[in-house]
Amino acid sequence: MTPKPLAALIESGRIPHAMVLDGGTQDSRRELARTVAQAILCTSETGKPCQQCTACRKVAEQAHPDVLEVEPEAGRKTLSVDVIRRMREDAFILPNESDHKVYIIPQADLMQDYAQNALLKILEEPPRYATFILCCESRSSLLPTVLSRTAQFSLSGEDEPDTLSESQEEALALAKTLADATARGREMDLLSAAAPLEKSYDSLQPVLEQYGRIVRDALILRAGSDHLVSGAPDEATRLSRACDTEQLLELSRAAEEISNAVTRHANKNLTLTRLCSRIAAAVEQQ
Repeated sequence: MTPKPLAALIESGRIPHAMVLDGGTQDSRRELARTVAQAILCTSETGKPCQQCTACRKVAEQAHPDVLEVEPEAGRKTLSVDVIRRMREDAFILPNESDHKVYIIPQADLMQDYAQNALLKILEEPPRYATFILCCESRSSLLPTVLSRTAQFSLSGEDEPDTLSESQEEALALAKTLADATARGREMDLLSAAAPLEKSYDSLQPVLEQYGRIVRDALILRAGSDHLVSGAPDEATRLSRACDTEQLLELSRAAEEISNAVTRHANKNLTLTRLCSRIAAAVEQQ
């Protein structure tokens, strides 16, 4: 079953250049990845994928030269950095039959960290004709830097919009304020945005989770996609215009590190001060 957000993008012809498919079974993820590949390569004027054209049939038969499934080397249980490097080199070879090339990694959770890091460059600056589909049981197996460069869709229904609870609404509101302060780039604004957290420190972690989603959306916008998940499109847009990709990646790392510090019960005042300092330093760097 195709997640509704992905189905909408396929119907509109706005398929992201890089995506993660998680949840479901390994077979269902692979099948969905091939369906996305069909939609990209389909030659029908409407109703893509048509399942009838030569391109759609070749993808179904695993015979299309412009759809490559990246698997571990024989006898290996992991996807090595060498495999990813070879895929990266192949990506700069023009398509054979189509105007596009699709790379499916059916077991992306088998990538070693070195392999994931080797993937970052091509995800950030892919050839205009290349699409990358990473399939895994859980997106948590992928590095935050990889996730920040992809749109994510769950076969388990986790991407379906739910009504936010009151506490989630409050966390999102605070995260929006923090994102706007980040876009302005002034530390005094950041301190002001973080001030309410002094009285409700327990909400810091959910605020950071929401803030991380806004930063992720800003990265997606800079990559040319518009599949946003944070519920804060205006704030993500302002952030994407105010910060470059490296600054946004540093903001993502900062949010994750501060969240980990909260988990370790770090000193409240020091944690909030460190949060503001890390954000200010990230937006100042060039």
